[in-house]
Parts: sequence; structure tokens; C-alpha cells
Amino acid sequence: MQSTKGWFQILLENNPGIGTIFITALLLPLFMLWLNNRHQRKMKELEKELDVKYSSTEDLRLQEKRVYASLSKILFDVQQLYVALSGSCVDKDCINNAVKRFDESITKYHDQISDNLLYLSSEVINKIYTFYNQVSDLKIDLMELNDNNNFEMAHVCVFQSSENLANTVIDLQEKLVKKRTNIQVDFDRSKQEMMKYCCGRMPPKDVIEQYKKLREQMKTQTI
Repeated sequence: MQSTKGWFQILLENNPGIGTIFITALLLPLFMLWLNNRHQRKMKELEKELDVKYSSTEDLRLQEKRVYASLSKILFDVQQLYVALSGSCVDKDCINNAVKRFDESITKYHDQISDNLLYLSSEVINKIYTFYNQVSDLKIDLMELNDNNNFEMAHVCVFQSSENLANTVIDLQEKLVKKRTNIQVDFDRSKQEMMKYCCGRMPPKDVIEQYKKLREQMKTQTI
């Protein structure tokens, strides 16, 4: 007994292309929907990556600005220390009080610097610690002058140290500026020589030479 064919089977036999049309009509919209959703996901992932990259770049720039500003302000405090010691410094209280005020002033910058090191390069961080080592050397030298009653040489000590500190700040500025390829910065190291003389008038050369000899003697005594 011949089974009765269903209408759908007869339709397919009489119209062999209709199956392809049906499958295409059904699957193509689904495929396009999947493709569109995939594209949207990729776009969101890309936007997220760009947001993270932009945020990190902005964080880096902000940290660099904060650190450089803090070091520059410490350099200004060194200038004030020089002024404080340039008068009639005749006893231990003169150096002790000046160093105490200096420490109290720069303390507020320590947290600012330590809180902004995360994205900085190792080279930049190394410069920051070089600066701090120079500040420590300055304070040690002042204490040695105080212990040896060489009060009149205190301002010369600060002046000599200020040049090294200023050079370190300029080095740091140069490194940060050179990284900025997307902005034009008029940086000329040779035109920033006055920054090295932030303390003002240089002591007489004979006094500087006298201080250098005295410093060598003090270093020899501590060995």
C-alpha cells in the first residue's frame, strides 16, 4: 500500500530550491544577529581597553606632575634654608633651628611623593631617590658643621648642595619632557642655569674653597 505523501514533502519534491530558500531565510537573520552581537561585544571590549589605557596615561601624567612639583617646592625650601643661615649664624641653635624648620616644611611633600610612584618608571624613581639622598647629605653636613662649631660655613654648605639638587630636578624634568611626543615643549637645559643658583648670590670663591677643604677634613675624621 503506497503511503500518502505529506504536503510538505510534495512541496519540496516539486520545488527543490525552496528548502535552500527556507533555510537561508531562517538562518541568515540568526547569523546576522550573532554577528552583530559579536561586533558589539568586541567594540565594548575595545572601548574598555582604550578607557583603561587613557586612564593609566592620565594617572601617569598626574603622578609625574605631582612628584615634580613636590621636588621643586623642596628646592624652594632649600633656598629658604640658605637665607636663614646666611645671616649671623654664631651658635648651635642657628643651624638646629633652621634645619628643624626645613624638616617641618618638607615633611608635607613626603606623602605626596610616596603616593605617586605607582606608574613612574624605574629611571624616574631612581632620580627621586637621588634627590632625597642629596637632601640627607646636606642635613648630615650641616650637623657635622654644627658639631665642629663651624657655623659660618653653614650657608656655603647649603649653596653647594643646592646646585646638585637643582641639577637632579632638571634631569628629572628633561626625562619627563622627552617622553611627551604628543605635545610641543620648549625645554632647553642650557637656559635653565639660573635654577642651579636658586639660592642667589654665590659665596666668594675663597670661602667656597675653604669650605671644600673643611668638608674633606670632616669626612676624613668620620672614616
